[in-house]
Amino acid sequence: MSVKTVGVIALSSALAGLVGSAVTAQYVRLNYKPELDFYQHKHPYRVDGFEEPKGEFAFTYYYDGYRGAFNRIALKHIEELERRGYVVRVREIHEWLVNFKHPDAEPLNDFAVVHPLFFTAPASLRFLAKKHRYILAFEVADTTHISRNWARIANSPELDCLFVPSKFSFEAYTRSGVQNRVEVLPHGVSQLFSKPKEEIQTQNSLLKAIREDPRPKILFFCLHSGKTRKGSPFVAEALKRLKKKGRDFLLVVKTFPKGSIAWYDARKEFPNVPLIQVDQWLSEEDLIYLYDSCDVYVHPYRGGAFELNVYEALARGLPVIVTGWGCVLEYCDFHTAYLITPKEYVRVFPFADGHVGWGVNPDLDHFTELLEFVLDNLDYCKHKAMKNRSLYTRQTWSQVIDQFLKKVEEVWETH
Repeated sequence: MSVKTVGVIALSSALAGLVGSAVTAQYVRLNYKPELDFYQHKHPYRVDGFEEPKGEFAFTYYYDGYRGAFNRIALKHIEELERRGYVVRVREIHEWLVNFKHPDAEPLNDFAVVHPLFFTAPASLRFLAKKHRYILAFEVADTTHISRNWARIANSPELDCLFVPSKFSFEAYTRSGVQNRVEVLPHGVSQLFSKPKEEIQTQNSLLKAIREDPRPKILFFCLHSGKTRKGSPFVAEALKRLKKKGRDFLLVVKTFPKGSIAWYDARKEFPNVPLIQVDQWLSEEDLIYLYDSCDVYVHPYRGGAFELNVYEALARGLPVIVTGWGCVLEYCDFHTAYLITPKEYVRVFPFADGHVGWGVNPDLDHFTELLEFVLDNLDYCKHKAMKNRSLYTRQTWSQVIDQFLKKVEEVWETH
């Protein structure tokens, strides 16, 4: 027998022995039962006084006190959390996190929720870390990138989780270098949006006048950022073209109330266009009544993070014409909305420190064509939109908070 053959036999024997040992060890591991009782009890690996009891979920919600989109969504979150019986301490951002009027507040074993993050002072997270066990925050991304300064704040070691309303926003943050935990939490609608049209009533005389007007009514929400983000110049030019063709219509523009620093005169923004301006705060029922009183909702936006008004219009069965780009594509397509072709990439806020990335300009010709098509086929378009309502009314604020609490529990368990 050669040396080579002997070596092979020896190696094979060794490998067989290892395999046999592994099989034997596995058998013993699965079948061995100790004779002594105390071996049956696993040591808990706990040191008394080292692990702190976490208690029940509780929240201190720091929200934007200025009435607007952030304020409205934060109050919906707070309402749902309170409805479920959670302790929710409510604080305005401008009182607590900008001016720091209460530096000696008692530490709390709860979650601090900051909504929105970038409205606070730079030292706010360090302040909150002394008071709360965990820190969560909400923010948006209106363009494809955020600035280095914002990314630095979003990467703060004190921040446990950052919530954004869309995958579009999520990608903007990660693309910009944010490495902290970022989660997507979309917006929703209340149960009122599921009610039939005839069950929604109002005492608002202006809204009643809008409904009684016989002209086709075009609704446009432009509370802020009209010339930069919302696309009001495209609305003005498209309607100018329609009027030149002799078409009859009424533009309904929702703005901030008169007297607000963000109010503007819509008649100057849309000159020589038949127009009604709704410049007052509306209850949710009145808001739904406004949607129901109009025939088409237009939103040729250039950038945004979720666009709740688009979602709400779809939930009320209103034909929607919207730029076919960005966050809205996460909940609507050509089956449920009329998508305007994007024409070119642009800097939405060229001089801002924040939303420094790209948006788009919608194609004006295509926008005008779609608007004419809907106005020429209102019965068909409204019937189609009504059939799709249930796709949107099912995403309620209650479901949104279910998702939020699931993520909160994950943060709780991993820290």
